[in-house]
Amino acid sequence: MAKKKLLLCNCPDLKVDLAAVLAELAAQDLSAEILAPCCTPAGLARLQDILAKAPQDFVLAACGPELSHRFFRLLTAMHVPVVDLWAWRDPVAAASELLLAAVHGTEPPAPLPPGPPAVLVIGGGVGGCEVALDLAKAGVKVYLVDESLSIGGTMAKLDKTFPTLDCSICILGPKLVEVATHPHIELLTYAQVERLSGRPGAFRVDVTLKPRYVDMSKCVGCGSCAEVCPVIVASRWNLGLKPRKCIRIIFAQAVPLRSTIEKEYCIDCRLCAQVCGRQAINLDDAPRTRHLQVSAVVVATGAQPFDPTIKSIYGYGRLPQVLTNLEFERLLSASGPTLGRLVTPTAAPVRRLAFIQCVGSRDRRFLPYCSGYCCTASIKEAMVALEHDPNLAVTIFYNDIRTPGKGFEELYQRAQEAGVQFIKALPGRVAEDGGGGLLISYDDPQHGRRTLAVDLAVLAVGLVGPPTPPPFTDGTPVQDEHGFFQGQHPLLHPVESSRPGVFLVGTCVGPQDISETVCQASGAAGRVLRLLASLPGKGVSLTESEGRAATEEHLAPSPDPNPALKPG
Repeated sequence: MAKKKLLLCNCPDLKVDLAAVLAELAAQDLSAEILAPCCTPAGLARLQDILAKAPQDFVLAACGPELSHRFFRLLTAMHVPVVDLWAWRDPVAAASELLLAAVHGTEPPAPLPPGPPAVLVIGGGVGGCEVALDLAKAGVKVYLVDESLSIGGTMAKLDKTFPTLDCSICILGPKLVEVATHPHIELLTYAQVERLSGRPGAFRVDVTLKPRYVDMSKCVGCGSCAEVCPVIVASRWNLGLKPRKCIRIIFAQAVPLRSTIEKEYCIDCRLCAQVCGRQAINLDDAPRTRHLQVSAVVVATGAQPFDPTIKSIYGYGRLPQVLTNLEFERLLSASGPTLGRLVTPTAAPVRRLAFIQCVGSRDRRFLPYCSGYCCTASIKEAMVALEHDPNLAVTIFYNDIRTPGKGFEELYQRAQEAGVQFIKALPGRVAEDGGGGLLISYDDPQHGRRTLAVDLAVLAVGLVGPPTPPPFTDGTPVQDEHGFFQGQHPLLHPVESSRPGVFLVGTCVGPQDISETVCQASGAAGRVLRLLASLPGKGVSLTESEGRAATEEHLAPSPDPNPALKPG
């Protein structure tokens, strides 16, 4: 097969060194020509002269349609194959991609599928919910996919939020209900994205809906099935701190509020089927696959906490009195394992409490970066603990206190005034004291080696990147060395990924707090709408009735597209 000729657009937005790419191609005995930026009049004229006779003999390497969509529409009309170099930074990798295109060819972009635009949002945390609502209120169809049994993400597990110490679920709960009942949002919970491919305006998505073994259209969330279920296992949602039944509703404010059977624990006693007055139990349920076509993808998969067992000096996993900050949040919560009572694993009341900061973070052996949220989160948890017991002795061991957000420094000052002791030292060891408590060893700059006796120690663990990226079959968006997704530009394009048409929201980009995530979600929604408006035939246009619904939703309730989301 004859090799195609390569044309390299000298786009000023490309991050890869084209001269180095040209040298790599020359080493492979492949000739290429660097053109002036093809979206300029001079560059476009030169490109048209070259392609006048046989455009099929050439491959153009340039930026993607997200940056210069009009130019790419012209290339589609000219039937010119294009290799998108926007995501590449390594000249060797870029040259390899071009070599494959020159030898095997690449297809010109196919026409966009007909129909109104739709957007896939992967992840139902507060960021995913916010971007879904913003898009839906603009008249865009949204598929919101989440692996969990309920949307809500990590925020749903928190007791209170900083800096105001407001109830977390009281803020989040109404938003979850609004997402579930919005006519333009289709909620796909307990679902897994299996395959994702395509380009802006024409992404193809395969989603597997896992079996719940409960008919969502019949279940009303009454909980009678859980009352008779004899199988008791640890609740993963409560981080293993609380028991639950094999069939259950994941938490009291879950959306959708429906029961689910975990078949791997089920003993097939069928007691749940006997007591269900709605005949909602379906033990023959099976996985189902949905095939979706969307115009854009928003990744809001979140991050994961650092595993503190790696840092064994603190005894996590060996000493039951050592908890992570998220486990402590569940302990404080009225819906948690102790119904909000602050007790030790032996049910003794906690009188002395310590927080250890930077567990994993700012450590070159583990996470060399600051995880951002931890300082203010620990101060918040200390203040909430004092609300439970004003006589509690609370100590925070810290490296540096970093409270840059609005109202964060004021919360720090309130904690000091409330009697929280701040010690600038990171403990070297946590051990049992022989009487059911803990001894924390640390170095005091003025008094040398010291120990502090406490009843409970809370580790402020850092955040690491998402465990697995979405399953793109034709190129995953670029991630940094810590697993977080990278924006196209940290200042100018922070919510656009390296892959055109794929946008980023929340802690999958890096550590951040709830308010930052919500702001980023609305910013991503705006960029998605801009992309949709630029696609030929895909502009967002509402009918008159849809326009009224989108602008007057606060005046009247929206019609319910899925009666299974409401009991009745």
